[in-house]
Amino acid sequence: MNDRLTWAAALLMLPFFLQLLGFGQTFLGGGLCGSLIAGRDLTLDQQPPGFWYALLFMLLLAGQLAYGGVLLLSRLLEPTPTSQRALARVGVFVALPLPAAFLLTRLTGLPTPGPLGWQWGERAGLDVLSLLMVGATLAAAGLMARASRAPSPQSP
Repeated sequence: MNDRLTWAAALLMLPFFLQLLGFGQTFLGGGLCGSLIAGRDLTLDQQPPGFWYALLFMLLLAGQLAYGGVLLLSRLLEPTPTSQRALARVGVFVALPLPAAFLLTRLTGLPTPGPLGWQWGERAGLDVLSLLMVGATLAAAGLMARASRAPSPQSP
């Protein structure tokens, strides 16, 4: 298997495990999902926008973790160069929603449910851990984009 895809798989899986540091509220910050636990005593209609953002990011991180596992397990099948490029192309589309959601929640906010219906949530803050997580995802997307354009080996 292409070494780029192996590194991309590791980088796709890394943010999920980095988030475990965020649940402990380390000096790096709470990460993308740190607000998930903050309002655990509130009912769902009273949850702040940060809770809904964290829930969205947890789902995106779980998808990245699962696809990273698919990339690693695909090594057992000894994929052809064509199927490796296809896996890499799909991987780019798996990785891009997390940075897009990160930008939207940091720049404008997203609609969230509230006690009076849907409301526009406020912008989320930045912390070092969430920047590391998004950086790892972008690095994985870059590696997969390069692997998807890699030329196929010429047969003699």
